[in-house]
This record gives sequence, C-alpha cells and structure tokens, in this order.
Amino acid sequence: MKKRIMCAIISAMLIASFTACSTQGGSGSQTSTADTAANKSAAASDEIKDGEYDLSFSQRDADSSYDESAAAKITFTDTSAESSSGSAEVSGTTVTIKSEGTYVVSGGCKDGKIVVDADEKAKVQVVFNGIDLTSSGSPFVVKSADKVFITLADGSENTVSDGSSYTDTVGETNVDAAIFSKEDLSINGSGKLTVNGNYKHGILSKDDLVVAGGTVSVKAVSTGVEGKDSLKIKDADLTVEAGSDAIRATNTEDTASKGFVYIQSGKLTLTSENDAIQSSSLLRVDGGDFNITTGGGSESGKTHTEENFGRGGRMQMFSSNSDSTDTDSAKGLKSADAIKINGGTININSSDDALHSNNSLTVDGGELKISSGDDGLHSDTTLTINSGKIDISKSYEGIESGEITMNDGTVIVTSSDDGFNAAGGNNGTERQGMFDSDSSKVLTINGGYVYVDANGDGLDSNGVLKINGGTILVNGPSNDGNGALDSGSSCEVSGGTIIAIGSSGMAESLTANGQCSIMTDIDSQAANTTVALTDSEGNVLASINSTKQFNNVVVSTPSIKKGESYKLVCGGTVDGADSYGFADSGKVSGGTTAAEMTMDSESYSNGGSRMGGGMGGMRGNMQPPDGDNGNGMQPPDGNMQNKPQF
Repeated sequence: MKKRIMCAIISAMLIASFTACSTQGGSGSQTSTADTAANKSAAASDEIKDGEYDLSFSQRDADSSYDESAAAKITFTDTSAESSSGSAEVSGTTVTIKSEGTYVVSGGCKDGKIVVDADEKAKVQVVFNGIDLTSSGSPFVVKSADKVFITLADGSENTVSDGSSYTDTVGETNVDAAIFSKEDLSINGSGKLTVNGNYKHGILSKDDLVVAGGTVSVKAVSTGVEGKDSLKIKDADLTVEAGSDAIRATNTEDTASKGFVYIQSGKLTLTSENDAIQSSSLLRVDGGDFNITTGGGSESGKTHTEENFGRGGRMQMFSSNSDSTDTDSAKGLKSADAIKINGGTININSSDDALHSNNSLTVDGGELKISSGDDGLHSDTTLTINSGKIDISKSYEGIESGEITMNDGTVIVTSSDDGFNAAGGNNGTERQGMFDSDSSKVLTINGGYVYVDANGDGLDSNGVLKINGGTILVNGPSNDGNGALDSGSSCEVSGGTIIAIGSSGMAESLTANGQCSIMTDIDSQAANTTVALTDSEGNVLASINSTKQFNNVVVSTPSIKKGESYKLVCGGTVDGADSYGFADSGKVSGGTTAAEMTMDSESYSNGGSRMGGGMGGMRGNMQPPDGDNGNGMQPPDGNMQNKPQF
C-alpha cells in the first residue's frame, strides 16, 4: 500500500514537471522582442569585481543583435522626420522615443534630434543604420530610461554633431555633449560612429557608460568620452581627440564603488590637451592596445632647472606650468586613488607624468612604452611592479613613489634626473627638503631585470635602499652632485646581481647583508666603454657598457666570495653580453685592468664619498663637468643605440 502511494506521488510529480517544462518551452518561442531585450539586459556575463567596484559587462552590453522586422523605423531628411511607430513621436525634425523597444534610425538632417524620454524602467535600443545627424543643440539626448543601447549596425557609417553653443537642459542638468545621457548608456555593434562635440563634450553619461564595440571616433572641444559613475570599455576601436581630457569618470561623491575607469580590451588612440585617461577612483587596465599623446607630447614637457648651493645641496625648481591646477595636468593615465595595469600594450607620449596615481600604482603585466616630459611612473604612496615590461625612453624622473617595490618584470629607464626615486608627496614636494632622511621611504628590488641610465641619481631613496634579488644595471651620472646609488639611511644588498657606474663625487657603497660587495674609484673612463668584474680565472661575474664618462664602480653578485681576488677590466669585449653590455659568465677579451681587489671582508671599498648611506639627497660641490649644462645636470644622451625592443 505504501509503495503504491509513493509511486502515485512520484508519477504526479513527474507529470507536473514535464507539463511545466513543456509550458516554458512553448511560451519561450513566443516571447516578445521587448521581453527578450529585458532578459538579455538582466543576464550578466562573467562577473568581474575589484573590491566594491563592479567591472562586469552585462550580456546585452556587447549584444548588437536585433529583429529588424519587429523594430520601429525612424527616417530623417533635411526637412522632416518619419516614424513607423506611435512609440516614437515626431515634431518637425525632432523624434521623441517614449517606450521600451528597438528603433532603427537612418537618413540625414542638418538640424535634427533624437530624444529618449521613456519610463524609468524601460530599456531602449537605438540602432544607427547610416545616419548623419547635426543639430543646433545636442542631436541625441536621453532624458529618462533605465538604460539606452546605441547599436552601430554592421557596415554602417554614422555621424552625430552638435552646435557650437546652446543652452539645452534636462531638468536642472545642463546638456553639453553631442551624445548626452542622464541615464546608463551603452554603445555596441560593428559599424562606425563619428561624434563631433563642437560645444563641449563628445559622449557623456551622467550615470554609467559602456563602449563595447564598434569603431568610434570622437573629436571634442572639451572632454571626449565621459561616464560620471563609471566608464567601461571592451572590444571597441576608440579614437579621441580632445581639447581637455580624452576619457574619464568623474564621480567624486561615492569613490568607494563609483568614479572608476575599466578597460578590458580594444584599441584606443587618445590625443588630449589634458589627461588622456582620468579616474576619480580606480583605473584598471586588463588589456588593449593604447596609443596616447597628451599636451603635445614629451617635447612640450615642464622646464626643470636646478639651483646649486655648494656643498649644502640642491633644490629642483619648476616652471610656472607645474601641477598647480587641474587644467595644467596632461598625464597619460591618472587616478585619484589606484591604478592597476594587468595587461595590454600601452604607448604613451606625454608632456606630464605618463602614469600618475594619488595613492597606489601596481603593474602586474602588459607592455608600457613611455616618453614623458616629467615622471614615467609616479604614485604618492606605493608603487609595485610584479611583472610586465616597462620601457621609459625619456623622463625627468623615471619611477617615483614614497615606497617602491619591484618583484619581477623588466624595467628600462632613461631619465634626466633620478632613475628610481623613493621620495614622497605630489610632484615637487619631495624635493624641498633635500637634507631630510625619511625611514618610511623604501626602494626594494626583489627580482626582475632593471636598467637605468640617469643624469641624476640612478637608484635613490630618501630612506632605505634594499636589493634582495634580480639583475640591476645602473649608468649613473657624470656630475659629482649625484650618485649611481643614493640612500637617506642605508643601502643594503642581500641578493641579486648589481653593477652601477658613475661619478665618484657622491658615490655610495652597498652595505653587505649576506652578500659581498665592491666599490672602487678608477681612472676616468669614456662613454661606450665596457667594464667587467672578473674572478682570478678571468670569468666574467658582471659587466656593463657605459653611456657616459665614469670613474666609480659598485658591484655585488652572489659569485663574489670572501678571501678571493677580483679584477675590473675596462675596454674589453665580453662574450655573450646583452645590448646593455651585461653578462654574468664567459670571458672578456682585450681591455686593461683598471683595479684589483682582494675580499678581506664582505665589503670592499676604495673611493667614493659615502659609505653605506648618509644624509638623504645631500650633494657635494656642483662644478659642472665638461658637457654639463651649467646647473649640475647633463642633458639626457638619448642615444640608446643597442636598446632591446619589446
């Protein structure tokens, strides 16, 4: 009896389940276009979170499909507009979309306008299928909706241009862009869109803005592309020419979850008078191909001069276009909080810092090629390099932050002042107290490959300089007011291979912390001279080729042992050396012996003026050497002939 009852219950459940499945299948095949659109919007692709920042793209953000047979048709002419649906009301050459749905727009008009004024829960898809829309005001305005999708139809070419002056408003909000939205806005598709922001901005959303496809070209008097709460980009070919910032997110009221810029992929060509990419909170790049020019490029950078104070020290002074106002900022990537680079190929030619964070900057991958009129990479608090390739071919200071940590990757720096500088504060403030030593400022290198060619200090820390691993090559200064190595308190080595050459006037030795080190003065050597440390059997332990005149060498490798004898050979040819003259094995042929030393202790020192640290930033007598510009700093050589190509 119990078995029969149980079987009956199971049978009833199976029948109900089958009936439900059949009902769902039947209704699904009859789902309306609007219902399908709503479901698409609700469904999200892989969730991407970074703390409280939602970096995800919804499924519909990148879905440019639509049912043309079911869509409403809007057609413009120079003198009229027509609509196939009562959901799109026509008044002269202004079309107002009032309801959720898909609307295909075509034709051209010299003073036309599309307005979306739908229910606050409506999702509206506007398909640009060959439009050329110009307006005396803004030709595309979203007043009300839940979200609007602009789809660029396959093979279509579309142009939207606003007037040069107008006073349109949405409530109390000024309309000031050729494409203006008070609500969420997403652009997708495979067609082309040209936007001319003749009044102020090109594309602007007062909420979230997504660009997830298409070939989009924006030229704007002010900002090119802006999403106030967020700007997310993937799979788009975006070109921006802006009189102010190229792309940005500007919410400063809720930076815990809003005001971010996220770029997942795509191609971005950005030319701006001010910042190329600006974020009021997080700025994260996971991929993409970037070509960025700001402020006319590095040749239009700040004028940096020095005032010398004899043995007292040195202070940098800036021209009047320093970071005094936001309008002066012409940085490549700038964030008020954090910058995270996880991938992509990023080429930046900037008159100001190439990358600048008011808080932290982290590089976890990608390739960065930088020419900067100021700093290459700058953050006010922490800067961490875990992976990737960074080539800074021109800069004032290459890499600067309060705390710098390099764990892996490849970094090539050419700088007219310091290569690496662990200082603090915004640009300029760390240079006011040149005698100050600050133990909170730390430069740590744990691994990777580092090459520095600096006319100021090569590796500089206002506090501690720690070398725990990696391969570090430093072509330091020829002038005696700087050193290849410079620390405010201590310069320690516990691992890795480092060879640093430069002038002897302010040369600083390494403090051995489990690994032997050598510092010695030698007779002055000319530029393009190879110097190699060899053991008693002539094996090369470390070598470098000079880019400038030098007379001091600092070297440390795990191969240097107490009780053993070593030579510095200058002018020879080193087997297997890379393009910077580095090798840690093989032999050297030719050349002359510039110095010989026996390691009676872990640290050998013969020359220089500072042993293992001292007063941070203190400089010696600043007599300009031959070829100097008269203010204690030589102009960068810039002739890195054998530079490796990434």
